Amino acid sequence: MAQRNYLVEGLSGAGKSSVYEELIRRGHWAVSTDRAWKTHDSMWDEQRAVGELESPEPEVLFVCGSSRNRDRFLHHFAEVFNLRIDDDTMRRRLRERTNNDTGKQPGELELILALNRNGEKPAGAIDVDATRPLDDVVDDVLRLAHCAPVAGDSTRPPWSRRGSATAHALVVSESGETVARIDYGWSGDVLVTLLAYLDEQGIDLADSDVLTPDHRARHLALLDPIEFDGAVLRRYYEARNETTAPRVDYAMLDGIAFLRDTLAPLESPNVAVLVLGPDSLPE
Repeated sequence: MAQRNYLVEGLSGAGKSSVYEELIRRGHWAVSTDRAWKTHDSMWDEQRAVGELESPEPEVLFVCGSSRNRDRFLHHFAEVFNLRIDDDTMRRRLRERTNNDTGKQPGELELILALNRNGEKPAGAIDVDATRPLDDVVDDVLRLAHCAPVAGDSTRPPWSRRGSATAHALVVSESGETVARIDYGWSGDVLVTLLAYLDEQGIDLADSDVLTPDHRARHLALLDPIEFDGAVLRRYYEARNETTAPRVDYAMLDGIAFLRDTLAPLESPNVAVLVLGPDSLPE
């Protein structure tokens, strides 16, 4: 297995996705289990999870997420970091976030708050105060994991560079109001390559910058990351871009989840505008 696997987990609203994206931005290896491992029943797919956790590379892997069957995987982790927030912070984050409906219903919110008050976390997990600014939280996670800062962009593969988001989607209502923004945390050129691959599979999302309820009806059920083989995606990326790209499969699978999350709220009359930065456009 990797020399050190670390689990970053917590309840809904604790900030797992934000920590994941910031770790990537800083050049560390991370995987979002909600996007890469989770099945329809909110469990981690055992074959995929164990395959990642027992891979000899990278040297350090941060796994961000939780599931109902997480405990069976805990022996794979050197440490578990539990993101802790207070009830008021949890209420505010669940109310304000636009990319996930978990906790929006009163009964669901009360259940999450009850788990928070009871200190729900894996046995032996180290609490990290996640009410602080994101930079401070990630600094703490890296310190506890004994990880030095990544030296600089020159050490990062080009598909993981991200000074700021190079691809995102805006979900827009009939009145023109932006009701949700979904960010893609990797280099936009990966998304361009992924859209070409999906188009060859009959999932035609590359034909327009505007995605509609029709795209949702035809393609949403097909965009489940767990149904895609990361090795196949990596080989496609490498062939199309004439380069070697170890572990670009993370970014490709994340792109599938990004597109799924973009299509999910497109009930009529909402549409989504796909925005690619200038560095992400093909020559």
